[in-house]
Amino acid sequence: MSEYFHWFFVSVDSLYIASGLELIVTLIRSSNMIFWYLVLVFVRFQLPDLLVWVAYTFNPRSFDAPPLVKYAYAKPLVSVIIAGRNPGYSIVTCIRSVLACNYKNIEIIFADDHSTDNSVALARAFERTGKVRVLANANHSGKPANLNVALMFARGEFLFMLDADSNLYPDTIDQMLPLFEDERVGGASPSILVRNPNATLLTRFQDIEYVLTYVINQLWRDRVNFINILSGMGTMFRASAVQGLGGYDMGLGDDTDLTIRLRKTNWKLRASLTGRIRTDAPRTLAHLIKQRSRWTRNMVKMRMRKHADMGSFRYGFVNAMVFYDVLFNRVVHPVLFVGLAFYAHFYLGADTAVIIGGLYWFTTLALAVKFLIANDITRGEPKMYQLVMVPLFIFYRIPLFLNQATQVTRELLRIKTWHPYVPRRIWDQIPHH
Repeated sequence: MSEYFHWFFVSVDSLYIASGLELIVTLIRSSNMIFWYLVLVFVRFQLPDLLVWVAYTFNPRSFDAPPLVKYAYAKPLVSVIIAGRNPGYSIVTCIRSVLACNYKNIEIIFADDHSTDNSVALARAFERTGKVRVLANANHSGKPANLNVALMFARGEFLFMLDADSNLYPDTIDQMLPLFEDERVGGASPSILVRNPNATLLTRFQDIEYVLTYVINQLWRDRVNFINILSGMGTMFRASAVQGLGGYDMGLGDDTDLTIRLRKTNWKLRASLTGRIRTDAPRTLAHLIKQRSRWTRNMVKMRMRKHADMGSFRYGFVNAMVFYDVLFNRVVHPVLFVGLAFYAHFYLGADTAVIIGGLYWFTTLALAVKFLIANDITRGEPKMYQLVMVPLFIFYRIPLFLNQATQVTRELLRIKTWHPYVPRRIWDQIPHH
């Protein structure tokens, strides 16, 4: 074990960095299996970011919001819908951020999921503005059901679904509305950043992760019509697109489900670099693991059961490729990562520590490049002082990979599939779990 820690924790000076980089060559020569794994990781996870950075470098204006034409003078009503249960004081900061938007033709609907705290009272204090309506549900019915209730009252031509623990930037709606000048666009995701990056060590890691996932990753997907999720943390929709689908599925009706249904019905999905929101990230490891476990298991439910037909090419080649990309990224890759770690430990003998060290430096170097790309494209996110977190980032990702592989396995084996996120009385009526 000491050999592993030697390569992970030696002083970071030029001699050790050079030795670590030389290990990448040793790693490539040591095992064909690991070599091809690294090629696969580079092509799938590194190359798209490099290409989007090249595109940004040569034509940065192409990433700006297009000019308004249709909506330049006739400002359509935007309904900001917030559904939550026990958000506490977060509902105050959320509503205040919406009211402070530069775009003024808005209405805010807070659909409360039978909160047991003072959330309803806090939200109702804003009703005197004339822009806020509070719908208090008498029963705990889950987020999708409350979103559907809000949809019944929403009058806007556009909808902005926003989590209660998220904040809008003042110009977000202005930056995103131009994307809907194209009548084919049914939904668009903003850049999602962490609102509490300095709360704990975990939120610092998530600050980096969110920029890479919900900003840079979305940008290259936007360019090739490959967006696979419009996040429930905050997304803007054309109201007719969501209403045409009949709203949310009350059981397995999360953001993934709505995104897939929009893709199946040929709506175009977009991503905005300049439209931004900030959201709270889990502060503790227990909360983070619980959140990611739910995300992973819902992904398997949606992708591999309810919408497994996406992979049949019935809905077109691009949609099928999106399906298989998610399957690799969220199912195959975590299991492959864990499997290769066991392979290296049990079958590579004396080379194990050297190869682990090489993998560490390869991953760290690749992440540093992605970090700098993100900072350049976003003009400052993540903050440059966060670069010191990059050498430790792999230690943040390893337990998440292990958890992801575990939850995928548990879900495929249908072990305890119910999650209290959906009330039991509703869950028992779902045919897809």
